[in-house]
Amino acid sequence: MDSSAAVAERRSRIARGWTLDRGAVLVASGLPLPIAGTDQFHEFHAHPEFRYLAGIAEPASVLAFDPGEGWALFVALPAFEDRIWTGDGPDIDRLEAAAGLPVQPIERLAGWLEARRGEPLAILGNRDLADRPAGYRLPPLDRFEAVFDDDLAARLSWHVSEARRAKDPAELDAMRRAAEASRAGHLLALRTARPGMTERGLQVELEAEFFRHGADRTAYGSIVGTGPNGAILHFSPTRRELREGDLVLIDAGAEVDGYASDVTRTFPAGPRFEGIQRDLYQLVHVVQRAAIEEARPGVEYRDLHLRACERIAAGLVDLGILRGAPADLVEADAHALFFPHGLGHLLGLATHDAGGCLQGRTPSDRFGLKWLRADLPLQPGYVVTIEPGIYVIPAILDDPARRERYHDAVDWERVDALRGFGGIRIEDDILVTEGAPEVLTAALPSDIASIEALRSEAIAR
Repeated sequence: MDSSAAVAERRSRIARGWTLDRGAVLVASGLPLPIAGTDQFHEFHAHPEFRYLAGIAEPASVLAFDPGEGWALFVALPAFEDRIWTGDGPDIDRLEAAAGLPVQPIERLAGWLEARRGEPLAILGNRDLADRPAGYRLPPLDRFEAVFDDDLAARLSWHVSEARRAKDPAELDAMRRAAEASRAGHLLALRTARPGMTERGLQVELEAEFFRHGADRTAYGSIVGTGPNGAILHFSPTRRELREGDLVLIDAGAEVDGYASDVTRTFPAGPRFEGIQRDLYQLVHVVQRAAIEEARPGVEYRDLHLRACERIAAGLVDLGILRGAPADLVEADAHALFFPHGLGHLLGLATHDAGGCLQGRTPSDRFGLKWLRADLPLQPGYVVTIEPGIYVIPAILDDPARRERYHDAVDWERVDALRGFGGIRIEDDILVTEGAPEVLTAALPSDIASIEALRSEAIAR
């Protein structure tokens, strides 16, 4: 199935699931966001609902649906001044080939709405269509006596989110290409990082390699944390130089055709893991491998997370950092002092993709579960990340209330000796299948022997 046929099939499946007998639906791509105080704009990213159903990513564009007439695609073609400053825009034939629909100028959307005057209207995608219609070359929507039905919009949007969980072959093709670009970038980082190089310099090399291997953009802001900065979960790289004895944590992924890859590797700044680094890395690696093997149809992701937490707690007990029975430590959330985030999340058109929790389930406020981004049974076609970690996070470990609560569960003297350690995270992208899981990022090694071989190669240069 080619990509346009896949997109058409998505629209057909979604329309059947919506079961609408009247009204109109508008799925907006979104408008470019200005950077306040400048004449610049943030890089545009089409709303995932629009891209999923339209197959394209043009700004100020709308995919419209009427249960009687079906789908219509309206695209903002460049005006005279746009053509001077930013070019003639995309080729119409290419857009139509990608979408599997005729492309109409956005100006015709007003006539489409006029023909449905007074009908219930659901807006999906970017809500800026309701707030800033002029950006879509429309008059205020009340001119069309539109009856906004927010409940209907929420129901339809949730249906799209549920449909996006299982990836079709065209989506998986893009995700495999994104994984390959990510593999190339991370491999380059492993082979080139050395003491004296900055976090920012490493980011530049990594991302350039993504682009050399087909990436359209980075899927999210690259995280490059060295030494203590590796303990900051979403750390933005700085001019800090790698130092002997540091761990380097890189969480970065390429994006291809709108689809994200999300990969993390942790490695020593020198040729080898030293002391407790080696013990903790091996623990995280074993936990990750076990969780990947268990990522099978019907398995509750929450249970997968909790089993990983218990394995981390057991390993920390063996290393003399935690005290007690692993199951009891997890019940008390003591493990979350060192592993505060969830095991992973759904992946697709967004790095933290839609539909991560079943309808009706609500996030827990427990310390050990509050940042779990997926709570649903796994099914074939789902792509999830598996990313356990262990960190020495001052904001958590210096909290007097937590030190008091976990006074007997933690060897605080040993923990305090780890200040500046940073963190370890290992993350891969996993496709759930009818049988054994497929690791989309398996070509990038994560075992200690392979990591140290690559690091020895880097240091020897």
